[in-house]
Amino acid sequence: MKINIIGNGSFGTFLRELLAAHFRVTEDAETIILAVPISAYGDVAAANKGKHLINVCSVQQPSMEMILSHSEMVTGVHPLFGRKTPTEHRNSIITRSCNSQNDASPHFAHKEADFFDRFSKVSKLIYTDAAGIPFTPETHDRLMAKTHVAAVLAARQIKVFIDGARDIPDDLVPNSFRLMREFVKTLDDMPRGTIESILANPYY
Repeated sequence: MKINIIGNGSFGTFLRELLAAHFRVTEDAETIILAVPISAYGDVAAANKGKHLINVCSVQQPSMEMILSHSEMVTGVHPLFGRKTPTEHRNSIITRSCNSQNDASPHFAHKEADFFDRFSKVSKLIYTDAAGIPFTPETHDRLMAKTHVAAVLAARQIKVFIDGARDIPDDLVPNSFRLMREFVKTLDDMPRGTIESILANPYY
């Protein structure tokens, strides 16, 4: 299956490396992964009108609203992982698929099924929440407001204390502080575009 991955940041680069064994990554593909910050979603979708667009944004509801006006073939997948995530924790939440659309064309259904089959080789696909209810872009964002957004905001606050203790020798730092320092490092390693998208969540 041919796919195009738009986005030259760290996540887009990571996806190209990760998916190369299962997809043919080429610019002329009809299936396109939008690995860009939410601020670029509308423009990228408009430039690829009518194609099979795969929304991998960290905030699904606003980004989905942007791209649905440009294509009826839209799949929502939020990869809950990055380059440093252990393989066993590479999960993805499915927020929009043919299963939730009564009028999806056979062409779209076939392309999406092929994509899911191949993508499942690198990530566990999660379709329902803890209560067994299928995810939607809205319920996804409400969940992420309590987890993904919370982690970013907490790391930002804790970083103030970490920066204020830079002059303290490491052998005088308690282990609890070291753990906080490691937590903050996850924010420092996170792409700026990802943070922008996470903080665009309308439910925090």
